[in-house]
Amino acid sequence: MPTQPDTLLASDYVVCATLRKISDVFNVELLWERIRGGQEGLSLMEALKRHPRAPRGRQRKETRYSHIVVRIPERDYVRDERLEDGLGRRTLLRELHRLHEQELARYLAEHATIRYQVEADTTLRAGEAQFLFGRAIYLPGEQETPIFRIQAAAEGAGDWRDVGPVYPGQRLTLLNGDRRASSFAVTAWPFPGGESVLLMLQPGAPALVDMVAEPPGGLVLVEDDAGSLTARDRRGRGLRLRVIVAGADAGIDGKPAPMRPPPQPRPAPGARADEPALTPEPPLDTADPTCPLIDPWGRRQPKLGLPTEVAETPKPKPPTSASLDPTPERAAQASTSASVSPPPAPPALDQHTWIPQRPAVQVRVLGIALQRLSTYAAAGISDWRIGFNRAGGLTPSSHPDAVAWLRVDSADRLFGEVVGLETPLELPGAWRPFPELRLDLHAAPQSMTAHYLGWVRLPTPLSMPVPRERAVSFGRGSEADIAPRLLADPRSLRWDGNPAKTSGVNAEYLGLSRRHLRLQARRDDWWVQLESQNLSVYHLAPSGELLDVLSPGVNTAAAAKPGELLVAGGYVLALGAVG
Repeated sequence: MPTQPDTLLASDYVVCATLRKISDVFNVELLWERIRGGQEGLSLMEALKRHPRAPRGRQRKETRYSHIVVRIPERDYVRDERLEDGLGRRTLLRELHRLHEQELARYLAEHATIRYQVEADTTLRAGEAQFLFGRAIYLPGEQETPIFRIQAAAEGAGDWRDVGPVYPGQRLTLLNGDRRASSFAVTAWPFPGGESVLLMLQPGAPALVDMVAEPPGGLVLVEDDAGSLTARDRRGRGLRLRVIVAGADAGIDGKPAPMRPPPQPRPAPGARADEPALTPEPPLDTADPTCPLIDPWGRRQPKLGLPTEVAETPKPKPPTSASLDPTPERAAQASTSASVSPPPAPPALDQHTWIPQRPAVQVRVLGIALQRLSTYAAAGISDWRIGFNRAGGLTPSSHPDAVAWLRVDSADRLFGEVVGLETPLELPGAWRPFPELRLDLHAAPQSMTAHYLGWVRLPTPLSMPVPRERAVSFGRGSEADIAPRLLADPRSLRWDGNPAKTSGVNAEYLGLSRRHLRLQARRDDWWVQLESQNLSVYHLAPSGELLDVLSPGVNTAAAAKPGELLVAGGYVLALGAVG
């Protein structure tokens, strides 16, 4: 049976197979093998057979993967959790383990174990399931604890955010922007050309972590003095990564893990010693087909829950030869050259024109728009709660770190909540539940009051890079190029006052289309175009006054200046500088 193009994504590190038209995603027989007609795609057994861990050879036996992640639609996962206390999920795990041991035990690699994990996926439709396995997919044992944590930050910023753990048995970890093709998907991954970063755990005392580009040469990795690495592509887009020692007391500024610096590019034989090994490329033309917006793996599909955020970054400085060859001698030379300007070259000599890099521009999620719940009262939604930790970061409402909540009820009233206390709030105003936490509340302009109460400014906005001169789509689904998913907490909405009664819908769905609007940074301004067929976008001045309303079929496009705001669904977006 031929495989549909979108049902199988395979690389040397991760394999993702999709099966559709499943009548019951908890029925192990329908997932394991195609014994009944009607399903589309690949069953788990088919995928494992097609992509063995090691094919049969003259001197070795065939082995197959035994660590598998099974993803099912979020609605089915939540329904099983609420109604059956997870019985369907536990039964599925037990039966998958039994079938794997019964039919594939002879294909286990030496010292291999059989481990399964079932995850909820917001991008899967009803009757769909995904199977994820490969050399970069590792599931820890019950007693296994991580030894390292992977963190990311924007280039030039120090706001480190957790990406995922590294366990003692996890030799390979692949990072990119597609959760179908990575161990951990990094939100706001700045490299759209299919580039990844591979982490290799080297055993020993102490354990070492190698960090390399995949494919080789796709990115340049440069180590800095703080123990982190900066990954940068040929067009100046960059991301900082580091690995720190895991532990309860490590915190966000934990001890860096021992890392071997990546191999640095060297000048070709005969090249001048003062020339960089990698020359920055000129700015992209809008018609340049070499850097597609959609990477070879498919569009990024965010994971259930809150994303890994990357903070805003200043514009990176142009790379020098010292940054590509960080030896002590070169570092000293770079320091000297930075303090003393070289004499101007004679006019007759070739001065080797420097072409500046053009970093990506930024769009920030500046705040959360507080929508009127009376609009959704007929659907049974009675309350919407937004959780914050003490630092002002958005936190799932039931998470232990959540200490304060904003709540909107079906009568469009706003309340501030802490444990044991509820306070009515007015707009505009400010709410300070703790001395270290202040939430600024802004009222909505008159033209927006039919749909919005106002908005709350985030103490720590989320920055998202946008390629220059390329249109990107903002929305809530996998079809969007930018999907913040800050509101994807499945427990934030209460239905008829009951937080346990959900239908797989979270606050991300309120007023936000899968592809809501398109953004494009131009030479001096931004181009904004409405994509939603039934929802509007509000264009505000930096001070909050209404400038324009983009409505379906009436006014669908407009120019916007840097610093101005856009309100789409539950998000308030601030457009960054483009000059």
